[in-house]
Amino acid sequence: MNRTSIVLLVTSVLVISMYSFSNKTKENSIAIVYSCIPCGSACDSAVYDKPGTCGHCNMKLVDKSTIVHKDIEAGKMCSLDEKNVVFLDVRTPAEFNGTAKDKFGAIKKAINIPVQELEARMNELEKYKDKEIVVYCSHSRRSPRASYMLTQNGFKKVTNMLGGMSVWKDQVKKNDFNEKLYQQQ
Repeated sequence: MNRTSIVLLVTSVLVISMYSFSNKTKENSIAIVYSCIPCGSACDSAVYDKPGTCGHCNMKLVDKSTIVHKDIEAGKMCSLDEKNVVFLDVRTPAEFNGTAKDKFGAIKKAINIPVQELEARMNELEKYKDKEIVVYCSHSRRSPRASYMLTQNGFKKVTNMLGGMSVWKDQVKKNDFNEKLYQQQ
């Protein structure tokens, strides 16, 4: 084998090795996309390339693939089988009971655990871990965060009601479903 053939062979081996290594590196390095812990603001749809804190809401940035809860509009709630759904109201007790200044009503038979207390009271919901849970608040600012917290604690069927109780009257017209579920304050 002459010198030119050896150089060509060594160069070929190096190029093939480099190409093989670069392809393996690309396959093994899937970019993680970050988003803020859902807060119900426009920043929920913003994406970042590294962890940190959201500049808008100051929530922690988390791997976007961990935000797995569903969303439902109040007007589409009548498609749910309310007998097999747990409704979780994450407003304050005053909002839930109608003693707060703003009164938006509530969903009958809802469980009230304020979002500020949810982490500490998660065990109260343990028996509903395999049931569908619809989470709501007044304007859908707290319920997305609560929905995220539930999924991070192993709850699989979590849905956030978009707009909260403030949009209920506009989206859920007088019908049997409204009469069954809505409790005016």
